[in-house]
Amino acid sequence: MNINQIGEPSRIKSCTFDIREVSIQGQKYFAYYKKNTMNQDLDEYLALDLNLVHNCKYLRNYKRSADGHNYKAFEYPGEYKLLRDLIKPKEETILNIVSDLVSALMILHSNSLLGRCFNIDNIILINGTTPMLMEFGYYPKMDYKVPEQVISTQLNEKVDLFLLGRVIYYLTVGKELPNYTLNNFGENEDKINLAIAETNYSQKLKIFIQGLLQKNRSQRTDYLKLVQMFDTPNSSILLSFYQNEFQNCNIIINEQLQARQNQDVEIEEIVPFIIVPIINPNKIKGPYVQQRQKPNIIGDNLEPPESPSFLGDEDNFNPPILNTQHPLINCFEVDSEEINRELQNILPFYIESFDQQSIWNNIFFSLYRFGLVKKLNEMIKNFKRLSDDLTLWKTSFALSKIHIVLQIEFINDLNQDKNVFGIHQGDWVQFISKNKDYKIMKHKLQYELEKDQKLFIGLTFSQLYKGYSIFRQNPPQNDHFLNNNLQYETFEEYKLAYRGILSESLAFFEKCQGREYSLIKLFLLICLKINNICDIDAIQENFKYVGQVLNLPQVSSIKEIEYFFKNKSETNFDEFYNIIKSKFFAQNQQ
Repeated sequence: MNINQIGEPSRIKSCTFDIREVSIQGQKYFAYYKKNTMNQDLDEYLALDLNLVHNCKYLRNYKRSADGHNYKAFEYPGEYKLLRDLIKPKEETILNIVSDLVSALMILHSNSLLGRCFNIDNIILINGTTPMLMEFGYYPKMDYKVPEQVISTQLNEKVDLFLLGRVIYYLTVGKELPNYTLNNFGENEDKINLAIAETNYSQKLKIFIQGLLQKNRSQRTDYLKLVQMFDTPNSSILLSFYQNEFQNCNIIINEQLQARQNQDVEIEEIVPFIIVPIINPNKIKGPYVQQRQKPNIIGDNLEPPESPSFLGDEDNFNPPILNTQHPLINCFEVDSEEINRELQNILPFYIESFDQQSIWNNIFFSLYRFGLVKKLNEMIKNFKRLSDDLTLWKTSFALSKIHIVLQIEFINDLNQDKNVFGIHQGDWVQFISKNKDYKIMKHKLQYELEKDQKLFIGLTFSQLYKGYSIFRQNPPQNDHFLNNNLQYETFEEYKLAYRGILSESLAFFEKCQGREYSLIKLFLLICLKINNICDIDAIQENFKYVGQVLNLPQVSSIKEIEYFFKNKSETNFDEFYNIIKSKFFAQNQQ
């Protein structure tokens, strides 16, 4: 505290201000004193926050600048308590508070501002239930790293959705949301979802919270879905704004966010490495495209680089744009940041900028089977709590177990440096002896495997038994697959039991209609024969339909497949589903 500060300390906590309660000529105010840790270069953002003019009772109200005492005065609304004081209230109370907070966020967004730093310690409650945001905008420091910050991704407008989910998590679970770090990035979301599932609130509210707290922000609930959650007098205004005006405001928001984030650049837990150019790309065998100019690949980051001990300490550089002969739409969309981030999220190892004629292209085709299994499992987890069928719980367990078994099998091959990627043997020998990133990948995959095994034994297996308990069924005894035993090291040992469970789940989704259901059915069918369909020698033929839909001569990269899954329609998924079904499951058709 500065000795020149007046008044009494308030209960409102801030990383940026000392917030005190002062009286001026019989009128009480909140006095905001800037902490010495704040850079004066940020004052332009403070001015931006203070210039907000509104009549919203859910946002702090700036009154005056007391320059003589070096503080900013905000309206004191009377007796209050912190949102932190409210633990596990009735669901109706939570929804009313959240509805008010959404109205406050709309006012901010309509003025090209963000909440960005609100939490349970700077939201006050007036009369016990009316919330007021006492800190927001671009100036304050953030007290919580959202998942995209942990993996060094530029923030966007969806940061407010996650922070809103963080607030509701506290209200329902009664504990603060666990922090994301590079070391827990893989399993933290599962633990969060389990804590939400174990509360006594409605399924609708649980799914709503989980949607806000998706670590992959492309899967995070959007603002239109958010406002449709509430039926209030303001609903039509909210819906109209987010359907129409928000897009223009969002351009300014993201420009301000990028400029503001540049002020907070910190080197934390980021472990860079250099991508070594591949020698003799023309000799490499496998699903390559025709000869192209080789891109000048400089460098990139692992995402997330969770085991720094085995990585090098070379300088980090931003990757350049790849040269390509594809039509312009493919250059911009297939190689987009969104596609690359999704691949970084689902693959155990990924280099964003790689030559489609290189050995890495074949390696990523092989790794993609892990990504498809993981992607399907995440989708099943979202649906299983909406279902009254134990099948989806078993399916999530089966996918988790097979994901580990496939990793064990794959890593055993890598440890023997087996050429399982369809590469010319001479090029393969040279690659494994000289390429640093190949060695990094082996360490990274081993690290990811050990982490997944711990999560499986400690959490996944217990969730399966929780499912049996919820549906009042007895868990199987001495079942060779539905257990926490990972002693087998080949897919063959488990494939019959695994396929049986996925087939049950497929029958469940066959009755459903809609784009997301069609995608799940397609993923289930692919994962039933995951090794066959993703076989390196047949992947171009098996995904030929994807190339046709994208107007490509052939599928030459997993980025193109990922683009198809992310952007195409229910009709496309159903057509691909029927093609896969007729090719690999013809004997099952009547």
